[in-house]
Amino acid sequence: MEDYDHYYWMVAWAGDHFNHVHRLSENTDKIRQLVVGLHFYQTSPGFIEDFNPVQNVKFIKKTSGIFHPKVFLFVSDDKEWEVLIGSANLTRSGFYRNNEACVLIESGEAEAGFFEEVKESIDSVWQVATKFSAVELADYIALKGQARQPPEFDGPGAGVNPGPQQGAPIVRLTWREYMDRIFQGGAGNIMQRIELLDIVQGYFRETPVFEEMHRVWRSQIGGYIWVGQPADFRLFGNMRRAAEFKSAVTNRPAGISHALDAIPPTGPVSEVQYRSFVRQFTEEVGKNPYRSAARLLAMKRPDVFFAISSKNNRLLAGDFAISNIGGMNFDRYWNEIATVIWTSEWWRRPEPINEAERRIVPYRAAFMDVMYYEPGG
Repeated sequence: MEDYDHYYWMVAWAGDHFNHVHRLSENTDKIRQLVVGLHFYQTSPGFIEDFNPVQNVKFIKKTSGIFHPKVFLFVSDDKEWEVLIGSANLTRSGFYRNNEACVLIESGEAEAGFFEEVKESIDSVWQVATKFSAVELADYIALKGQARQPPEFDGPGAGVNPGPQQGAPIVRLTWREYMDRIFQGGAGNIMQRIELLDIVQGYFRETPVFEEMHRVWRSQIGGYIWVGQPADFRLFGNMRRAAEFKSAVTNRPAGISHALDAIPPTGPVSEVQYRSFVRQFTEEVGKNPYRSAARLLAMKRPDVFFAISSKNNRLLAGDFAISNIGGMNFDRYWNEIATVIWTSEWWRRPEPINEAERRIVPYRAAFMDVMYYEPGG
């Protein structure tokens, strides 16, 4: 990026708040053609907000088929250039965490015409790419959790063998039935919950790395401070009695942060990623603290995770056909709760009909708490 004068890139998706994107924002004058895809709602809204105003950045907004290239062409002139072609997207995970592979091809070793072919390939995509309107960007931010996952992912827990809970009543519930039950819950605090999750999601967008957040933000996300705060952070699981968890979040957040880093900010969550989170979380907090872990998962990814607690597990057990809810643990949470949510009709096919429902869509897994929460439980 420092050695060349111009950039011609196309990537399936892009993130924000990491070194390469910071460098890109400092060198926008070098961008000649940058095309970013959106499929699976993986591209960070923050990246779109930052780069949509840049003249030579466009986006592929189609939802059919998969726009999946990762090509980074660096050019000074047609005799001096290099190109990286491989599997890494323009994301923190792509360059720092994942197991990726790229091939570097330099101008001095390429066959005749190769440079022109790469540029033509990028240009062909550039011609059909577009900018975001203000309305489109607002919709993307609000509804990025709404889209069904494509067949090759088949939900966040792709590849999980269905258990007996796949026939549970919750699986058959439609979006309309789900919303009716949510709004019938008189003690649900629906708008308070939406506002709480809006605040927390804003924290993760502004500071994606948990340990870099302000201590008060971490405590709010942890669910153990609420007096004088902008929302009642006891909702979705009050953690005031989880002493070891509170100590870790307040005084030694690095371990919790590394665990949360295993969970991607958008898109599918694999069992491998979940197990990585569990391993690092239990190393930091202790044996089987699944309730405090579920609280954090629901705060980072309220579209796919549910914060199970002592005040919602009794009613949840019936809908999920769980006979021994008292013996819940990390393994069972994945197999009997998380993966069941993702196969449910209401989760896979949300059909919001008003603004309140549209705001719930990206929080729809966490919002089960409204149905099951028992104040006196």
